Amino acid sequence: MCGICGFNFEDKTLIKKMCNLISHRGPDDEGFFLDAGVSLGVRRLSILDLKTGHQPQHNENEDMWIIFNGEIFNFKELKNQLETQGHIFYTKSDTEVIIHAYEEWGEDCVKKLRGQFAFCIFDSIKKTLLVCRDHLGIKPLYYFFDGKRFIFGSEIKTILCHNIKREVSKKALNLFFSLKYVPFNQTLFKGILKLPPASYLIFNLKNQKIQINNYWDLSFQTNREKNIDELAKELRALLEESIKIRLTSDVPLGAFLSGGIDSSAIVALMSGLMEEPVRTFSIGFEEEAQVNETKYARIVADLYNTDHTEIIVKSTISELLPKLVWHLDDLIADAAIIPIYLMAKSAKQYMTVALTGDGADEVFAGYSVYYRRQKYNFINSVPKNIFELMFKFYDYIPFHIFRIGFSYLYQSKTLEDRYLRKIIHIPDEEKSKLFPYETESIQKLVKAEYIKSLDLINQFTNWDLKFQLPNQFNMKLDKMSMAASLEARVPYLDYKMVEFASTIPSEFKLKGNIEKYILRLAVKDKLPPVIVKRKKAGFNTPVHYWIKTGLRELSGNMLDNLKKRKNLINPKYIKSVKRNRFLKTFENRAWNSIMFELWYETFIENDGSKPIIL
Repeated sequence: MCGICGFNFEDKTLIKKMCNLISHRGPDDEGFFLDAGVSLGVRRLSILDLKTGHQPQHNENEDMWIIFNGEIFNFKELKNQLETQGHIFYTKSDTEVIIHAYEEWGEDCVKKLRGQFAFCIFDSIKKTLLVCRDHLGIKPLYYFFDGKRFIFGSEIKTILCHNIKREVSKKALNLFFSLKYVPFNQTLFKGILKLPPASYLIFNLKNQKIQINNYWDLSFQTNREKNIDELAKELRALLEESIKIRLTSDVPLGAFLSGGIDSSAIVALMSGLMEEPVRTFSIGFEEEAQVNETKYARIVADLYNTDHTEIIVKSTISELLPKLVWHLDDLIADAAIIPIYLMAKSAKQYMTVALTGDGADEVFAGYSVYYRRQKYNFINSVPKNIFELMFKFYDYIPFHIFRIGFSYLYQSKTLEDRYLRKIIHIPDEEKSKLFPYETESIQKLVKAEYIKSLDLINQFTNWDLKFQLPNQFNMKLDKMSMAASLEARVPYLDYKMVEFASTIPSEFKLKGNIEKYILRLAVKDKLPPVIVKRKKAGFNTPVHYWIKTGLRELSGNMLDNLKKRKNLINPKYIKSVKRNRFLKTFENRAWNSIMFELWYETFIENDGSKPIIL
C-alpha cells in the first residue's frame, strides 16, 4: 500500500513536498518521475517484492510509467497471460503487471484487475495521464483542475501544497452535516474533487482536457434458478477464495476481530488457510462507557486459538482528535475513527497487513433499518395535511428538541422514511435554522439515485454500496489504517463477491428480521451458535459519554469557535447545539459540528501541513 501524487508540469521540490505529507502511507521508500512535462511521486509501504518493487515502474521501452497505491490480488494470473503474449518483466511486483496490462489492453486493463487500487500511468506516446480507482472505492483519489493545472493525490493535503484558493463548498457542507460524509464527486474544498469508484480519468497533456469514464456497475439481476442452500455453498467458496488471495504477502499479516458475524467468519476461514495461528486484534471501551463487545471476539479467538490482543479506549482522547482530523482531510464525522486508528496503531507493532470484515453489511443487507418495524403506529393515522400544516410553522416550534421530535415522528411513517431518517442525520426541515443560505433537499438527492426497477431492499443496498460505503466507511478504514502505516484488506469487497451478492434474492439476504441470513448460513459450521445467531450490534462508539467526560472542554471550545463562521453556519443553531450537547438526542449534531470546526481550523485557518495544537 502506498500514497501517490502528481501534476502536469515539472517541479522536483514541489513533488517531494507532496510526498512528504503522505509519508505515513509509505514509510519504507519513495520514488519520483519528472520528464516530458509531468511530475509523479510515490511513497511506498512495502508488502510484496520487497527487494525490486521500487516505484515508479515502467514497461520494456520505458515510454510508459506507473505509480500505484494498493494491491492486485490476481496479478500472478495476469502476469502469466502477459508473458505468453511476449511481455518481459524486470520485477516480481503487482505494480509492473498493471503497466504491461495497460500496454496490452489500454484503458480496458482496469476491468481485468481484481484488488483495491488507485494508480496513475503516464503514456509518453499518447501524451496522457491515466488515473484509475478500484471498483468499490476502497482506495482514495482526489484531483484539482483549473483549466491549466491538473493535480492529483491519494490525500487532499498533497493538492493543498499548490497555491490553491481554499474555500468551503456550501453544497458539500450541506451534504456533510446531513450525512456525516460528502458523497458523489464532491469534497468540502470547492474545486477539489474525488475520482468516483469504478472510474478512470484521462488527462490529455496536449489539449489540457479531462475525460472521465465508468468501467463497472452492478445490475442487481436476481438469480431465481438456485435455491438458498446452493447459493450459500457458492458464497462460501467465493469467500474462501477471496480470503485466500488476500493472504499473499511478504510481511506479517493478521485480522481485526469484533466478535460480529462478519469479522468472525474471516478469522475462522483464515485459520483454515494459514499454518500458524492468526494474530487478531479487537477493541473495547472503558466500563463506564457501557459499550464493550470484546467478550464475543474472545469467544472466536479462543475457538481458533488465535494470538489475540485487546485494546481498551479511554475517554481521554482530546489530544488525539486533531491528528485524526488532519488525516481526514476529506472529512467524515464517524467517531469509529478513534478505535480503528488505535487498533491499527497497536497492530502495526506486530504486522503490516490486516484483513477486516468491512463491507459485509452493505453487500448482504446487514442493517436493521432495512426491516425495522414502526414503533409509533398512530403516525400512519395522522392525515398528511396535518403534517403539511405543521411544517409551515416548523421554524416557530419552540425549543430545538421539540422540532427534532416532530421531524423524527414524520420520518417514521414508512420503511423508506425510516431508512432515510437513519442515513440523514439532520433533516431538511432543520436546514433553515442551521445554514444562513438556501440549501438543496438531501432527501431528493438520495431519491434521485434510486433505481425504480429494484425492490426496496436493493434500493437501499444500491445507495449504501455506491455512496455511503466508498465515502464514509472505506475512507474511515483507509485513512485510519494508513495513519498507522498499516494495510487493511477487505475480502467482502472483492468485486466478484459483490457482483454475486447482487444476484441473491433480497429475501435470502434479509429473512424476516435476520439480517445477512445467507452469510450466516454459509459459515454456520465454522462458528458457535452465539456468534451465528447474534444480532448486529454495529461498531458503536460512546460519543455521548465522551462529550460529557473527556471531550467536555474541547467540545465547548470548538462549538464556541464555530459560532464565528457566520457566513457558513447560523450561530444561534450552534449555540443551541452547545447548550444541548450532553443530551443523547444531540449526539450527531454536536459531533458533526465539533469535527467540522477542527477541520476548518486545520485546513482553512492554517495551511494543513500538520495537525493543529489545541
